[in-house]
Amino acid sequence: MRQERFSFIRPHGSDMTPFFTVIMPLYNHQAYVGQAVESVLAQTCGDFELVVCNDGSTDDSLDIVDGYGDPRIRVIDKPNGGTVSALNSCLLNARGLYVCWLSSDDLFAPEKLAVHRTHHSALPESPMSLAPFGYLRDGATVADSQLRPESSARLIQFLEGNYVNGLSVCADRRLYEQYGLFDSRFRYAHDVERWYQFLTRHEAAYLEGEPQSFSRLGTSIITDADMLGEMDVLKLVYNQLDQGGLAALLPSSLRGGAIETSVLVMLCLRLFSPSNLMFRYNLGADLLLMVSRSVQVERLQGKLPAVAGVLRNSPENDRVRIALECLEQVSRAAEGPTLEPSPGFAEQICRLRDAATSEGVRRVMSRYLRQGL
Repeated sequence: MRQERFSFIRPHGSDMTPFFTVIMPLYNHQAYVGQAVESVLAQTCGDFELVVCNDGSTDDSLDIVDGYGDPRIRVIDKPNGGTVSALNSCLLNARGLYVCWLSSDDLFAPEKLAVHRTHHSALPESPMSLAPFGYLRDGATVADSQLRPESSARLIQFLEGNYVNGLSVCADRRLYEQYGLFDSRFRYAHDVERWYQFLTRHEAAYLEGEPQSFSRLGTSIITDADMLGEMDVLKLVYNQLDQGGLAALLPSSLRGGAIETSVLVMLCLRLFSPSNLMFRYNLGADLLLMVSRSVQVERLQGKLPAVAGVLRNSPENDRVRIALECLEQVSRAAEGPTLEPSPGFAEQICRLRDAATSEGVRRVMSRYLRQGL
């Protein structure tokens, strides 16, 4: 077993710029990291470097990576600081034009990098591409489908959870240079926060074909991970909406003027959906308050009757009915006295914890208050 040590980066055999940097945070995955590394070395496109950040592993993970001796592998060895710090250490040392992320317990298909290279070589102005992905379950591969929201809804879609599989992403390195590294304030959904910032300014290209990466199910060492991740997503969207209003949920191309009626219809249908995380976590009152306040600030009251008219002429279903009910509440509130800002997110998590009837939920909320805020 290796003792903890720190050396920021090891020499690389060449100063040439590779087309890809594959970043791999590593912590105690001795059973899987060899397969992960080999899936990168087996790429049909060999123009890459693999930057591995060993985040203070206490097992033999680092020895396994060291054993390959391939000059395309660069290793950062540092004390444990969490996944965000490991990812950012990789990014700060990335030399490739494009960055792909492979977790140390997951796999790339042999054509993964080649598929992205074909796209970005043909369309160099495309800053971000998403390739098909799948899962590894009991030794078998299972294909999955990446949700593809319409362009105007690519930010608000996160209100229903993370729809971008990180293994599918290939991003121009300049995105990280322009908009920042992974944010340590989002311990459990740092990927969602980064994709949100990228997709605020840019569209992603969805590639077609067979799965090109596979996420291994059942190897996470974090308990209650799903709920903790949802808390981070809620924090992101809650703060965006609270501080920036409805416009903060729209791509930058749709900002800058009064929000069009058609866009308001889309926002209503998605904001007031029962699958929205804010409704699922009993934050519906906060949502209505923040939307009403945004309508006041942006002086959108005059457009709400037209929005209601479009909804009434839509095919009847529960989603439309709920949107109309919520829109009526927003209309009444927005016509009243000036609304005060909503309570802070931390205050609301405290309320949810105290009101929870499940011990498991209270435990997760308490953990999030300690570690996620």
